Amino acid sequence: LKGKTAIITGAGRSVLSDGRCGSIGYGIATAYAKEGADLVLAGRNLETLQPVAETCRAMGVAAYTIEWDVADVERADEMMAKAAELMGDLNVVLHNAGVIDREKFLAVRAEEWDRIFAVNVKGAYFCCQAAANFYLKAHEGADFKGKIIVISSECGHQPHISPYGISKWSVHGLCNGLAKALFKRGVVLQNIAPGPVTTEMMLWEPGKSDAYNSA
Repeated sequence: LKGKTAIITGAGRSVLSDGRCGSIGYGIATAYAKEGADLVLAGRNLETLQPVAETCRAMGVAAYTIEWDVADVERADEMMAKAAELMGDLNVVLHNAGVIDREKFLAVRAEEWDRIFAVNVKGAYFCCQAAANFYLKAHEGADFKGKIIVISSECGHQPHISPYGISKWSVHGLCNGLAKALFKRGVVLQNIAPGPVTTEMMLWEPGKSDAYNSA
């Protein structure tokens, strides 16, 4: 990835009670930095982004931070342009931002459903749209224009009754459709669906996670 540039959403670092890093975004960012990519790290909280940026810079790459809640979809095009401006170009857009619900099926309220879908589905959709529009305009004429990676969940491959699980099912379908449509235009989209990972978001109680689809 040396010489490549990437924006990573949901890149903030959280720390678990035992001192371990509790963020997939942190793991992705540092892996990219290790491979030589220059980065723009996006998230809702600049304070949690800064330690990630410092770690990446210590690996010898450029690492910028921008405050962006992906649920604010009106800013998606602006964020792609900003990332490209900071780094000179943009080669990879990696959508990692996501939130999880805490209530069981019989207690879920509409507000919780809306919050989950605003980030996990609507945010992913318009982040991909903005990335594709940027690539098609900025890299017009190139056979390969850019790459989009969406971090989803294994929940997207099986039935669920929680808003989180259903949102990831939606993202899985979205990515399957977009991958086929964008490939014809020179944009490659991949969906990575990890299983349970010990992160701050996943821990319902310290050291303990629970099933997404419990009623």
